[in-house]
Amino acid sequence: MGTEEDSRSENVEEIKESKQLFKFYIAGVKFHQYKTILNDITEGDNLQLIPEPTNKSDPNAVQLHFDNSTKAAFIGFVPKKFSSEVSGLLEIGKDLECVLTTFTKLASTWEMFEVEIREIGDAS
Repeated sequence: MGTEEDSRSENVEEIKESKQLFKFYIAGVKFHQYKTILNDITEGDNLQLIPEPTNKSDPNAVQLHFDNSTKAAFIGFVPKKFSSEVSGLLEIGKDLECVLTTFTKLASTWEMFEVEIREIGDAS
């Protein structure tokens, strides 16, 4: 017969730990669809990391997309300074998340969206 502690431990979801790898402002925002999501995006939102190996300027380019099920937009790119490392981590299957840490709606586009890319892992 199981104890109360046993039943509680069975109901606990797997806890994930994250480690910050990169922190930067999104590049190329003014050239993309950021205006369509200004009233929908908030700090703490997760952005999608989408490699773009056919990019002529940077074969390691990684696009950043917002999608909250009601609105979606291509916001910009991981800056070239970090793109080869991020692209490489995605290519080898690392579990990464991109989180919007600072959103300054009235800032210049190059300082509007600051994000962190974190590696996700098990806490155990």
